[in-house]
Amino acid sequence: MKCKVCNAESGKYPLCKECNSKKEAGEIIKCGKCHKWHYISDPCEMEGAGKEIEGKFLYQLKSSLVTDTEMNYLKCIKGALPEGYLIQPQANLASFIVRTDGAKYQNELFRNVDFIITDLFYKPLILIEINDQTHLSHDRVNRDKKVTNICEEAGIPIIKLWTSYGVNPEYIKKRIEETIAALPVKRVHHFMKEKEIENSNLAKPAAIVNKSEKKGCYIATCIYGSYDCPQVWILRRFRDYILDKTWYGRAFIKCYYIASPMLVKWFGGQKWFKTFWKSKLDKMIDELKNKGIDDTYYNDTY
Repeated sequence: MKCKVCNAESGKYPLCKECNSKKEAGEIIKCGKCHKWHYISDPCEMEGAGKEIEGKFLYQLKSSLVTDTEMNYLKCIKGALPEGYLIQPQANLASFIVRTDGAKYQNELFRNVDFIITDLFYKPLILIEINDQTHLSHDRVNRDKKVTNICEEAGIPIIKLWTSYGVNPEYIKKRIEETIAALPVKRVHHFMKEKEIENSNLAKPAAIVNKSEKKGCYIATCIYGSYDCPQVWILRRFRDYILDKTWYGRAFIKCYYIASPMLVKWFGGQKWFKTFWKSKLDKMIDELKNKGIDDTYYNDTY
C-alpha cells in the first residue's frame, strides 16, 4: 500500500512510518471535509474548489446598457431632442408593441432596438437604430427587415444611423426633426393574408397602386435591409435625377417595377440571390459616388 501523503511504501497501513510520526505530532491530519490525509498547513481540496465555485456565477451585470459608440450617439441625440421628449436605450419590442391576434407565442417581439424616443408620458414615438457593418450580414439583414416590418405595421418610425458616417449632429438633428414633424406615421400592412392584400389593392384606383409600387427599391432594399440606408439613397437619387430624365431610363424604371417585386418574392430569402446582386450593386454604388451622387438622407416623393 502507498502512503496517503508521501506515496512511500506503507505496508497495510494508510501512512508510512515517517508520516505516521508526523500524524502523532499533529502535523498531518485526515481532513473532515475532503476525507483525505494531508499536512495541516496544506489547503483542503474542497476549500479550494469551494472558493473557485464561489468566484464564478452564471450571470453577471454588464458594465453599461450602451456601448461606447452608442454612448456617443446618445449624447448627440439628447442634444438634438426638443423639449418634451425623452430617450432611453435598449427597448424591447414587446415592451411597446403587442400582437392583436392574441397569439400564445410572440417570439418575434423579443428583440431590442438601440433607442426609443417617447413623450413625457412615455408614449412610444420614434425608434433609433445604430447600424455598423455587421448589419449587412445575411442574418442581420433578415432580422432588421423583420423588425422594420413589425414597426411599420405598429405605426412607429425607425431612424437608422450608420456608424460608417460618424456622429453628425446636424444630420441627426435634421432626421429627428423631420421624423417628429411627420408624426403620426401611416401604418403599413406586412402581415395580412395574401388574399386580403390582393383585395385591398383591387379596391384602390390604378394610379394609386402604381405609385405605391413605384416607390420602393425592391432589390436594393432586400440586399441592404432597409429602404433608408446610404446605399439605397444613392440608388434612389440615380433613379430620380438621371434615369427618370430620359425615355429609355423611364422605360427601365417601368420594367424594374414590374419584375423586381416578383424576383424578391421568389428569391429574396436565398443567399445566392443576395450575394449575386450585392456584388453588382456595390460596384454600381461606388461608381455613382465617384460621379458625385450624394449618399446622405433622401426623402423622395417619387
